[in-house]
Amino acid sequence: MTKYSIWDIKEELVVWLRNKNIISLSDRGVTTVTDDFNGDGNMTQFQLSQTTLKNVRKVTIGITEQTFGTDYTVDYSNAQVNFTTAPEIGVDNVNIEFDYGNDRIFPDFPQPYLKLNSFPRIAVDIISGNTTEFGIGANTNQSEYIISIVCYDKDQSDVEDMIASIRSNLMDDKKNFYYIPFLTITSMGPLLATPFGQNKIFQRNQDIMGKFIFEQ
Repeated sequence: MTKYSIWDIKEELVVWLRNKNIISLSDRGVTTVTDDFNGDGNMTQFQLSQTTLKNVRKVTIGITEQTFGTDYTVDYSNAQVNFTTAPEIGVDNVNIEFDYGNDRIFPDFPQPYLKLNSFPRIAVDIISGNTTEFGIGANTNQSEYIISIVCYDKDQSDVEDMIASIRSNLMDDKKNFYYIPFLTITSMGPLLATPFGQNKIFQRNQDIMGKFIFEQ
Protein backbone atom coordinates (compact mmCIF):
# COMPACT_ATOMS: atom_id res chain seq x y z
CA MET A 1 0.00 0.00 0.00
CA THR A 2 1.32 3.44 -0.87
CA LYS A 3 0.33 7.10 -0.93
CA TYR A 4 -1.51 8.63 -3.87
CA SER A 5 -1.45 12.26 -4.94
CA ILE A 6 -4.63 14.08 -5.94
CA TRP A 7 -2.94 14.58 -9.30
CA ASP A 8 -2.87 10.80 -9.86
CA ILE A 9 -6.61 10.64 -9.17
CA LYS A 10 -7.46 13.56 -11.47
CA GLU A 11 -5.18 12.32 -14.25
CA GLU A 12 -6.77 8.87 -14.24
CA LEU A 13 -10.25 10.40 -14.54
CA VAL A 14 -9.17 12.73 -17.35
CA VAL A 15 -7.59 9.83 -19.26
CA TRP A 16 -10.74 7.77 -18.71
CA LEU A 17 -12.92 10.57 -20.16
CA ARG A 18 -10.62 10.88 -23.16
CA ASN A 19 -10.69 7.13 -23.77
CA LYS A 20 -14.50 7.08 -23.59
CA ASN A 21 -14.73 9.58 -26.48
CA ILE A 22 -17.10 11.83 -24.55
CA ILE A 23 -15.80 14.50 -26.93
CA SER A 24 -14.95 13.22 -30.42
CA LEU A 25 -11.37 12.83 -31.60
CA SER A 26 -11.83 15.57 -34.19
CA ASP A 27 -13.27 18.04 -31.67
CA ARG A 28 -10.48 17.22 -29.23
CA GLY A 29 -7.87 17.74 -31.94
CA VAL A 30 -6.06 14.45 -31.36
CA THR A 31 -4.86 11.54 -33.47
CA THR A 32 -4.86 7.88 -32.45
CA VAL A 33 -1.81 5.77 -33.32
CA THR A 34 -0.19 2.52 -32.18
CA ASP A 35 3.53 2.18 -31.47
CA ASP A 36 5.00 -1.32 -31.77
CA PHE A 37 8.12 -2.35 -29.87
CA ASN A 38 10.35 -5.39 -29.60
CA GLY A 39 10.47 -6.81 -26.10
CA ASP A 40 13.93 -7.93 -24.96
CA GLY A 41 13.10 -9.47 -21.59
CA ASN A 42 14.91 -6.67 -19.71
CA MET A 43 13.56 -3.28 -20.78
CA THR A 44 10.62 -1.92 -18.76
CA GLN A 45 10.51 1.68 -20.03
CA PHE A 46 9.19 2.41 -23.52
CA GLN A 47 9.44 5.83 -25.13
CA LEU A 48 6.49 6.72 -27.36
CA SER A 49 6.94 8.32 -30.75
CA GLN A 50 4.84 11.43 -30.01
CA THR A 51 5.62 13.87 -27.21
CA THR A 52 2.16 15.45 -27.00
CA LEU A 53 0.74 12.32 -25.37
CA LYS A 54 -2.81 12.75 -24.05
CA ASN A 55 -4.13 9.29 -23.21
CA VAL A 56 -3.07 5.67 -23.54
CA ARG A 57 -5.99 3.63 -24.84
CA LYS A 58 -4.66 0.09 -24.82
CA VAL A 59 -1.47 -1.78 -24.01
CA THR A 60 -0.87 -5.36 -25.08
CA ILE A 61 2.01 -7.81 -24.86
CA GLY A 62 1.50 -10.44 -27.50
CA ILE A 63 -2.26 -11.01 -27.42
CA THR A 64 -2.66 -10.20 -23.72
CA GLU A 65 -4.11 -6.82 -22.78
CA GLN A 66 -2.34 -5.20 -19.83
CA THR A 67 -3.99 -3.49 -16.86
CA PHE A 68 -3.14 0.09 -15.91
CA GLY A 69 -1.60 0.42 -12.46
CA THR A 70 -1.01 -3.31 -12.04
CA ASP A 71 0.95 -4.08 -15.20
CA TYR A 72 2.03 -0.62 -16.33
CA THR A 73 1.96 3.09 -15.54
CA VAL A 74 2.24 6.12 -17.81
CA ASP A 75 4.53 9.14 -17.48
CA TYR A 76 2.57 11.68 -19.51
CA SER A 77 5.13 14.44 -19.05
CA ASN A 78 7.81 12.38 -20.80
CA ALA A 79 5.52 10.26 -23.05
CA GLN A 80 6.72 6.98 -21.55
CA VAL A 81 5.02 3.73 -20.60
CA ASN A 82 6.64 1.85 -17.73
CA PHE A 83 5.98 -1.84 -17.16
CA THR A 84 6.04 -3.55 -13.78
CA THR A 85 7.69 -6.59 -15.38
CA ALA A 86 9.80 -6.44 -18.53
CA PRO A 87 7.92 -7.75 -21.59
CA GLU A 88 9.25 -11.02 -22.94
CA ILE A 89 11.49 -11.25 -25.99
CA GLY A 90 9.62 -10.82 -29.25
CA VAL A 91 9.28 -8.89 -32.50
CA ASP A 92 6.65 -6.12 -32.37
CA ASN A 93 5.10 -7.92 -29.40
CA VAL A 94 4.60 -4.77 -27.30
CA ASN A 95 1.77 -2.63 -28.69
CA ILE A 96 0.73 0.71 -27.22
CA GLU A 97 -2.30 2.56 -28.64
CA PHE A 98 -2.56 6.22 -27.67
CA ASP A 99 -3.85 9.68 -28.59
CA TYR A 100 -1.63 12.71 -29.14
CA GLY A 101 -2.15 16.33 -30.12
CA ASN A 102 -4.26 19.05 -28.52
CA ASP A 103 -7.25 18.45 -26.27
CA ARG A 104 -10.52 19.71 -24.81
CA ILE A 105 -10.57 17.60 -21.61
CA PHE A 106 -8.42 18.92 -18.76
CA PRO A 107 -7.80 18.56 -14.99
CA ASP A 108 -8.64 22.24 -14.45
CA PHE A 109 -11.26 24.84 -15.30
CA PRO A 110 -11.37 26.99 -18.48
CA GLN A 111 -9.64 30.35 -18.60
CA PRO A 112 -12.04 33.31 -18.88
CA TYR A 113 -10.57 34.52 -22.19
CA LEU A 114 -11.45 31.36 -24.18
CA LYS A 115 -13.36 31.95 -27.42
CA LEU A 116 -16.35 30.12 -28.84
CA ASN A 117 -14.16 27.81 -30.94
CA SER A 118 -12.46 26.50 -27.77
CA PHE A 119 -15.58 24.48 -26.93
CA PRO A 120 -16.89 21.80 -26.31
CA ARG A 121 -14.78 21.26 -23.22
CA ILE A 122 -14.71 19.17 -20.05
CA ALA A 123 -13.03 20.09 -16.76
CA VAL A 124 -12.21 17.76 -13.86
CA ASP A 125 -11.22 18.85 -10.37
CA ILE A 126 -11.31 17.64 -6.78
CA ILE A 127 -13.47 20.07 -4.86
CA SER A 128 -13.22 18.54 -1.37
CA GLY A 129 -11.73 15.62 0.48
CA ASN A 130 -11.76 13.91 3.85
CA THR A 131 -9.13 11.64 5.40
CA THR A 132 -9.55 9.58 8.58
CA GLU A 133 -7.36 7.16 10.51
CA PHE A 134 -8.32 3.54 9.91
CA GLY A 135 -7.71 0.38 11.92
CA ILE A 136 -5.94 -0.45 15.14
CA GLY A 137 -2.75 1.54 15.58
CA ALA A 138 -3.81 4.13 12.99
CA ASN A 139 -1.24 2.85 10.50
CA THR A 140 -3.63 3.27 7.59
CA ASN A 141 -5.56 6.28 6.31
CA GLN A 142 -8.88 6.13 4.47
CA SER A 143 -9.78 9.02 2.17
CA GLU A 144 -12.86 10.10 0.25
CA TYR A 145 -12.94 12.81 -2.39
CA ILE A 146 -15.71 14.79 -4.05
CA ILE A 147 -14.81 15.29 -7.70
CA SER A 148 -16.61 17.59 -10.09
CA ILE A 149 -16.81 16.90 -13.84
CA VAL A 150 -18.02 20.00 -15.68
CA CYS A 151 -19.20 19.94 -19.31
CA TYR A 152 -19.23 23.08 -21.47
CA ASP A 153 -20.66 23.70 -24.93
CA LYS A 154 -22.54 26.27 -26.98
CA ASP A 155 -25.62 24.06 -27.41
CA GLN A 156 -27.65 23.05 -24.34
CA SER A 157 -28.53 19.65 -25.79
CA ASP A 158 -24.85 18.88 -26.39
CA VAL A 159 -24.08 19.63 -22.74
CA GLU A 160 -26.88 17.30 -21.68
CA ASP A 161 -25.62 14.58 -24.05
CA MET A 162 -22.12 14.78 -22.55
CA ILE A 163 -23.47 14.59 -18.99
CA ALA A 164 -25.70 11.63 -19.88
CA SER A 165 -22.78 9.78 -21.49
CA ILE A 166 -20.53 10.43 -18.49
CA ARG A 167 -23.20 9.19 -16.05
CA SER A 168 -23.82 6.02 -18.06
CA ASN A 169 -20.12 5.20 -18.37
CA LEU A 170 -19.48 5.90 -14.70
CA MET A 171 -22.21 3.44 -13.74
CA ASP A 172 -20.50 0.80 -15.88
CA ASP A 173 -16.95 1.52 -14.70
CA LYS A 174 -17.40 2.57 -11.06
CA LYS A 175 -15.25 -0.34 -9.84
CA ASN A 176 -12.73 -0.28 -12.69
CA PHE A 177 -10.37 2.50 -11.60
CA TYR A 178 -6.93 1.95 -10.12
CA TYR A 179 -6.46 4.86 -7.72
CA ILE A 180 -10.10 4.94 -6.59
CA PRO A 181 -11.50 1.51 -5.66
CA PHE A 182 -15.09 2.72 -5.90
CA LEU A 183 -16.80 5.72 -7.52
CA THR A 184 -20.39 6.69 -6.89
CA ILE A 185 -22.46 9.38 -8.62
CA THR A 186 -23.64 12.14 -6.29
CA SER A 187 -25.16 15.54 -7.09
CA MET A 188 -25.73 17.21 -10.45
CA GLY A 189 -25.67 20.97 -10.83
CA PRO A 190 -28.05 23.17 -12.84
CA LEU A 191 -27.61 24.09 -16.48
CA LEU A 192 -25.99 27.53 -16.43
CA ALA A 193 -25.08 30.21 -18.94
CA THR A 194 -21.41 31.15 -18.59
CA PRO A 195 -19.25 34.14 -19.63
CA PHE A 196 -17.10 31.92 -21.84
CA GLY A 197 -17.19 32.26 -25.63
CA GLN A 198 -18.77 35.71 -25.66
CA ASN A 199 -21.50 34.59 -23.19
CA LYS A 200 -22.68 31.82 -25.54
CA ILE A 201 -21.49 28.78 -23.58
CA PHE A 202 -23.59 26.62 -21.26
CA GLN A 203 -22.32 24.32 -18.52
CA ARG A 204 -23.52 21.60 -16.18
CA ASN A 205 -21.55 19.64 -13.58
CA GLN A 206 -21.84 16.04 -12.47
CA ASP A 207 -20.20 15.38 -9.11
CA ILE A 208 -18.93 12.00 -7.99
CA MET A 209 -17.45 10.58 -4.78
CA GLY A 210 -14.30 8.50 -4.78
CA LYS A 211 -14.41 6.12 -1.81
CA PHE A 212 -12.29 3.56 0.05
CA ILE A 213 -8.90 5.04 -0.87
CA PHE A 214 -6.54 3.39 1.63
CA GLU A 215 -3.01 4.70 2.13
CA GLN A 216 -0.10 4.06 4.48
